[in-house]
Amino acid sequence: MGDRPTSIEVPDVVGMTGREAHALCRDLGLFLGYYNMDQQLPRSMVIAHQEPPPGTMAAPAEAVRIWTRLDPLPDDRRPR
Repeated sequence: MGDRPTSIEVPDVVGMTGREAHALCRDLGLFLGYYNMDQQLPRSMVIAHQEPPPGTMAAPAEAVRIWTRLDPLPDDRRPR
């Protein structure tokens, strides 16, 4: 068995569908978390925002939270 990475670079999933982002994150060893955990991820929706941002280093199995175009953005991303 090879050594497991201690950190993984978060990919840019904005513009992908939920299905594409889920597959990419799973392959990298990350978890894809939909902002509204009470609802199932709409896999065909296009992702408009993610946290943490692309290029951030994350621990294995850390969540990359996503918002689709139909979801409200986090408070700090809303236009003022």
